[in-house]
Amino acid sequence: MFEIPPILQSMAVGVPALIAIQLFGLHLIDLNARKARISRSLGRMPTPNGSKPTSIFGRIAQYFRYHATLTLERLSVMRGGDAETSAMLLRSAGFRSRDAVLIHAFFKLVLPPTSFLLTILWFTVARAGPTNWPITIIWACGVALGLSILPDMVLKHLRDKRFKQIRRSFPDMLELLVIASESGLSANPSLNRVSAEIQAFCPPLAFELQQLVIELSILPNRETAWRNFSTRLPMAEMAIFSNTLIQAERFGTPFAGAMRTLMHDERASRLLKIEEQAGRAPALMTIPLILFIMPPLFIVLVGPAALSILDNIMNGGGG
Repeated sequence: MFEIPPILQSMAVGVPALIAIQLFGLHLIDLNARKARISRSLGRMPTPNGSKPTSIFGRIAQYFRYHATLTLERLSVMRGGDAETSAMLLRSAGFRSRDAVLIHAFFKLVLPPTSFLLTILWFTVARAGPTNWPITIIWACGVALGLSILPDMVLKHLRDKRFKQIRRSFPDMLELLVIASESGLSANPSLNRVSAEIQAFCPPLAFELQQLVIELSILPNRETAWRNFSTRLPMAEMAIFSNTLIQAERFGTPFAGAMRTLMHDERASRLLKIEEQAGRAPALMTIPLILFIMPPLFIVLVGPAALSILDNIMNGGGG
């Protein structure tokens, strides 16, 4: 296998780094010059630097957001069904701003080639001895593939964790809605009051209820608000909740009656889930029974006979 001389390895690392630093500096100079030309053409006076003090972390976040947006707009990666799928996944995970979509797409775009180059660089420079290029390429492709799906995996984990918290608090929300509606409140005040009450133990569900109250107040069609609520939370419980209230408003069913019916159905569903878990318990106990109970029992029952037979064999079968 051909071995790359150390001087070529150093040049392969240093020259691209030097070019990248130079391009970065030229880009900053050109960016400032463009901003100055645009300000002069619009007749604006240059603002002093100390007029709007920002922290170093704010400047870094603003700089990263700007370059992420610029890169994605130039490459046109924020179009098509993939972008809509990513936006839905981000909304389900609790990220609503457009910057979240840009940052997610930027990570999916930048992480694979960066990890590929860094893996090759590590195998080439950091490790002693000759470089096995087929193995290096395989490792680099594996790392790049893993990091390409890492943002989606993280978002799915956050979404599942959020859905689990919401599903655990959903029966309590129904109970509170029944209490609020039967005390004389209509749909919007009941939802607003319940969202304030559950803010302490389930902030995601409280936020979604507040968003629902806002949409019910400003949208011309209330059915659209209910469907948006079920779209933001693609769960079976929320779909049933939204469809029930859509039907109740369409056919004139009282809000309190619809909430009480949903509460009874949710109680029956929870009871069925508990009975299902109880029915699975004997099957789940089979594995520890076989692993931890049967071997000691087998040793206790068969061990003395086996030791007696072994003793007779060792003694030559004598009485």
